[in-house]
Amino acid sequence: MSEKPSFFSELKRRNVFRVALTYAVVAWLLIELAAFLLPALDAPGWIITAFVALLALGFAMALFISWAFEATPEGLKRTKDVPPDAVLPTWSRRKFAAFILGVAIIAFALSAYQLLQSKPAATSAQRETTSVPQQATAVAPVDNVSNISPIEQTLRDLDEKWSKAAAAKDLDKTVSFYADDAVVLPPNEPMVTSKNGIRNLWKGLLDSVSDISWKTTRVEMAKSDDMAVLTGAYEMTMKDGTKDQGKYCEVWEKKAGTWNCRTDMFSSNLPAPESSPAPGAAEKK
Repeated sequence: MSEKPSFFSELKRRNVFRVALTYAVVAWLLIELAAFLLPALDAPGWIITAFVALLALGFAMALFISWAFEATPEGLKRTKDVPPDAVLPTWSRRKFAAFILGVAIIAFALSAYQLLQSKPAATSAQRETTSVPQQATAVAPVDNVSNISPIEQTLRDLDEKWSKAAAAKDLDKTVSFYADDAVVLPPNEPMVTSKNGIRNLWKGLLDSVSDISWKTTRVEMAKSDDMAVLTGAYEMTMKDGTKDQGKYCEVWEKKAGTWNCRTDMFSSNLPAPESSPAPGAAEKK
């Protein structure tokens, strides 16, 4: 009477260990690819979570299939229906090791690349945070870099490009960040509701300043991930040498895959100038 094979020897015979190792390494590569590509496509954060959950479910299914079925020249067959002496197609140990090592190297390279990319970005953001003037940081602290989502980072980058366009006094590019139905609420002036009016507003502003810049300090996303509120601080120097610092609030909306500013409002931190007394006021006191 032949001895019944042990459970572990049966796992080895049915290639369950090989399937588990292959699946784990390939899944690692797929996760690294998803983490690399999805932010570039501006995909919602929940997609990567759902993808990982799907891979975990697939792992359990792969183990079950490797245990219950055998790959034969005629296709998949239940293991119990395959004779013990049947010759089954399989990879040699050398080919299997080369495949696992190759996939693991690619996955590790992607992981290392993303890690090295994130460190300079975090260091740069920390330096920029420390360089923000005291009056600007008093408005709102910069959010923790590690908590910034890909969409939030996209909006911060867009606002930075907008600031650079204004600093370069590129009127057309500066106005291009607004939506067609945008509204601007400048201080001490009526609300501007037309694209032409916004252009004239910016033309007057850029003609009167020698330097202007601003930086986002906070981003609040809507649950739908298609609308966001950006707040921050600005600085500008007028051509007569007068300096101004203040805060701003922008409402951005994503339509047809493009982010644009729909509402823009800003105001100075400097105290309002005292109004001149009416004629005869001193005599009435």
